[in-house]
Amino acid sequence: MIGKLIWSKDIGLIRIILGPGMSYVNENELDEVRTIEEGFKKAYDQDTKGTVEAIDKLRNFAFQLIHLNVSAENELDIKALVISIGDIGRAAAEMRMEIACVTSSRALGDIAIEAAGQKREPIAIKALSVVGNLALEFAVKGMDTAAKGAAESLGNCGKVSSKIKMETMTSLSEIYLMQVALKAMEINLSETVIASISLLGEIGAYSAEQIMEISTLEAAVILEDLGNAAVRKKSESYAKAAIQALENLGTAVSQYGLKSVLVQVAWSLETIRVFTLEQNLKDACRAAKDALESLNTAEMLDEEQNLEKIQEIKKFHSLFLKKS
Repeated sequence: MIGKLIWSKDIGLIRIILGPGMSYVNENELDEVRTIEEGFKKAYDQDTKGTVEAIDKLRNFAFQLIHLNVSAENELDIKALVISIGDIGRAAAEMRMEIACVTSSRALGDIAIEAAGQKREPIAIKALSVVGNLALEFAVKGMDTAAKGAAESLGNCGKVSSKIKMETMTSLSEIYLMQVALKAMEINLSETVIASISLLGEIGAYSAEQIMEISTLEAAVILEDLGNAAVRKKSESYAKAAIQALENLGTAVSQYGLKSVLVQVAWSLETIRVFTLEQNLKDACRAAKDALESLNTAEMLDEEQNLEKIQEIKKFHSLFLKKS
């Protein structure tokens, strides 16, 4: 499609720089370029309707390209569209246009899911990474609605990738949601925090259903960290959200027989319970105790195996946090 796009906020032009051996763009490609230019212009003009329409059109262009034969040029074209949608989302964030921001992250999530369904993992991961970075930018700007919308896109990507056992994409979804939840917790974007925590539990449950032990274990580890972060912040509501997500995950894990992960879930709930007791968060402490009692402990390993498994999980936990 293009070698490089440059948007000038001052003069409103996009230049097309053709690399060696590249032909001039055809009419369809020019339509994509014009749509990108229009998207930026509408965003900086604070025209929400126009920005949304441009983003939706770019999403449709990407869908068309995803279904064409795989080639280096085709992949480059789709990635250019993905990057452009992300950049328009950032421009919308500059103008505090939360609806347009949500549309950009939703479009990118749709592209990631469509690419994953077509077994085009590099495209799916690229779109997912742009969504994750947008979510963090929206959170930093204190845009709760936009950040929550981006978190929902990440959650959808994680659940779909779990269903089709695309483990790298599932893991990335979980890591981005952790980062978004922590950033949102830091500046108290309550809708984003609660949504991110809940979505992590759902991804873990989907992974359990597919017997994806590593992804399920990652979800439990992250939820423990988020629960502890909530307790440090002395937030009963955030801590209880993490506890509820862990309880739901524990139910799924029991159903699908992932005994090692059940050990982690129980360990996480007990860790959070003790911490809430220390911090005098009575409601959260009671919620953690009830969640522990609700787990099907008949599925647990014996005490000696538990201690051995907990040591393994601690090593995994340390490695995972370094990775994230």
